[in-house]
Amino acid sequence: MSIKEFSGETGIPASTLYKIISEEGKDFRRSTLRQIVEGVKKLEGSDQERVLGIITTRTALDTIGRTIEVDGKTVAIKEFPATTIEEAIIQGVRAEKAGVKGIICGPIAATTLERVVDIPITAFRFDEELLMDAISKLADKI
Repeated sequence: MSIKEFSGETGIPASTLYKIISEEGKDFRRSTLRQIVEGVKKLEGSDQERVLGIITTRTALDTIGRTIEVDGKTVAIKEFPATTIEEAIIQGVRAEKAGVKGIICGPIAATTLERVVDIPITAFRFDEELLMDAISKLADKI
């Protein structure tokens, strides 16, 4: 693979890659090294781990484990806490940059994030039983 092709695949400027491999002994940033490593992982296909991002409140995230077994396959869960719609959108962009394969979030954030990110988005819905339970608890308080 040529430097130009690697640059195109990873988004690292070709001039930066040429500086690194030249004999000049130039220093480069840690972020550039990180980009190179992530680029190599992507090209080798080692980033194909099943990782999902969940965007919700910290208290809800605390009840979820780090991995879940689905159809005999392990799915890693990456947490992205948010308490406002703005935070949820920001966390959605961060989740995509972090390499998650899909995002689960609330329905309002999901409709916006579908237009912003290029990974699958699923909105979680509240079960009718949970809603009726909440209504009954609130009715008892009034």
